[in-house]
Amino acid sequence: MISTREADQRIDDVFAGLARRIDREQVVLGECLGRVLASDIVADRDQPPFHRVAMDGIAVALAGDRSIRTNVFKIRGSLSPGQDGSGTEDFTDPDSAIEVMTGAALPPPWNTVVPWEDLEPSSGSERRLRANAALSPGLNIHRRGSDYRDGDLLLQSGTLLRAPHLHVLASVGCSAVPVLARPRVALVSTGDELVAVDATPGPQQIRMSNMPALNACLKRADLPVGTTMHSADREDDLRRNLAAALAASDVVFISGAVSKGSKDFVPAVLDSLGCNRVFHGVAHRPGKPMWFGTSPQGGVVFALPGNPVSSLVCFVRYALPRLRRWGQSPLLSDPSAVFLPLADAVKAHPGFTLLVAAQVVARAGEVTALQTDKSKGSGNYAGLLSTDGIAEIPAQDAMVPAGSPVRFFPWP
Repeated sequence: MISTREADQRIDDVFAGLARRIDREQVVLGECLGRVLASDIVADRDQPPFHRVAMDGIAVALAGDRSIRTNVFKIRGSLSPGQDGSGTEDFTDPDSAIEVMTGAALPPPWNTVVPWEDLEPSSGSERRLRANAALSPGLNIHRRGSDYRDGDLLLQSGTLLRAPHLHVLASVGCSAVPVLARPRVALVSTGDELVAVDATPGPQQIRMSNMPALNACLKRADLPVGTTMHSADREDDLRRNLAAALAASDVVFISGAVSKGSKDFVPAVLDSLGCNRVFHGVAHRPGKPMWFGTSPQGGVVFALPGNPVSSLVCFVRYALPRLRRWGQSPLLSDPSAVFLPLADAVKAHPGFTLLVAAQVVARAGEVTALQTDKSKGSGNYAGLLSTDGIAEIPAQDAMVPAGSPVRFFPWP
């Protein structure tokens, strides 16, 4: 049985290698938010492509020695964004100026912009500097190429695209954005005791909840599930369903039959189908029987415990953060990582990391750890209703003091 730290490292190593086999596709610019860029993006021109006026005001031609020969300027014309400024170069006397607007391309000889705030109010064609106005060449001008130059690398392949990236993509004319394709996901549940949500269960049966919950979480993360199957507690049925799921998917989630019971066939069946076991068993509670590995087709497999709390905790703790960063580089830079202080001291376990339900306390943004009632075990999904996510309590032979920062995984 390995530690949570080692489990993280092994999972990250597998996911880092997936980028070499993930398909590429193109999406329109307005639909690329949250996707992973599949190609480098290079500047096709300087940015700004011209000396850009940065404030509304007047443009003047200030001498190189920074001297001001007058404090009264005559307005000779105006320049708006999108105009080429033809003719404005003729006004070169020291007391000339042109009215300019933010975003306009400023031609020579104009080299300084005086904002309206530094000018006395006036309704005529002259503008007078305020007494405390300080001018210098280049003031309030966004100079050509000061953001980036033609040919500069702007975005690297593997970048998780967020709102600021869209401005850059638009600026280089990238209307069709190359991104990594979404993973094909399959869900396979097991158990003779499970019936469909809309079915009437028998006396010894229960309605399945793991698959609907995981399916909804994946859809919320824009990771639609392509295949959903339920397998009886028979080795032949499980082998047939898993073989089909592995062949059709990049990521397979299995719920149940992963521990050491006489009908826990999942580990042996995965082995018989040629899957590579990366680990089986993690020193955390709940969910320690979790299995993780790769398929013969190069996909990944998460075999989660069947108990609802264990299944959801393992999914939110290990799988969902990686799938949200599918193909991202570097994988280990997790933007979803959150650390919050404990509101109260929590009893730790020397041999196991505890993944306990937690509630965010509004009074200081602290986290109160609420461990599942041990008398009901990891099947007590109703015990999660008043919680906001999972607090990760590190393995140690001591209490974890109040105020200690711990990793927090919010429910989707």
